[in-house]
Amino acid sequence: MKKLIVNADDLGYREGINKGIISALQTGIVTSASMFVERDGSEEAVRLVRENPTLGIGPHIDLDKFFDVNHHAGIIENGKKLDIPAIKGEIRRQLDKFYSFGFIADHLDSHHHAHLHPEVFGITCELCREFKIPVIRLAKESILGSGSHAEYKRIITENGLRTIDHFIEGWYWGNVDEQFEIAELMTHPGYGELWREAELAHCCQLQLKQYLIDNQIDLLRFSDAISS
Repeated sequence: MKKLIVNADDLGYREGINKGIISALQTGIVTSASMFVERDGSEEAVRLVRENPTLGIGPHIDLDKFFDVNHHAGIIENGKKLDIPAIKGEIRRQLDKFYSFGFIADHLDSHHHAHLHPEVFGITCELCREFKIPVIRLAKESILGSGSHAEYKRIITENGLRTIDHFIEGWYWGNVDEQFEIAELMTHPGYGELWREAELAHCCQLQLKQYLIDNQIDLLRFSDAISS
């Protein structure tokens, strides 16, 4: 049986996104979410996570202030020297705040895949080990700069972490038919933006839920994946 984690990024961004993610959990196929700890909707997101204990949860680390960011294209490489101690301190601060809510993180990822920068990935893995976060996202196509997939896998192993090797970056028809044993599908359901509402509609299709059942594709969270 194939196994699929459907993870909703950007929980906590704002109210309309929070509402969409919870709708996609309750009536659709979302199993997991990644949460901002300091955005407009973060306080509401904490309440919603507590009210929906079946939702897998992990921190969505926000390092935008350290990078040049195009909100359509993501992080832009500009050759600037990064302040790595400051970045490590910022990740630690956000993790401390995440855990202050009383949550247990079963995965970690970041806004615009910033943790996949070659100077940032190692320190992020170290902090995952320290905070006992078992899974880190490794989106091969989103590795930034000079980082190599093989090197990142080595760092993951050295820190006693795991990753979901098959990563599907967003919805398109046929993605659940790709060849994998277990996969993470990243999605961004929400209200207030057309593209997010389209992803929400995908997540909540009754035909899709039945298709997964018929094709023996099991929905699970990161915590389920590492315990199976």
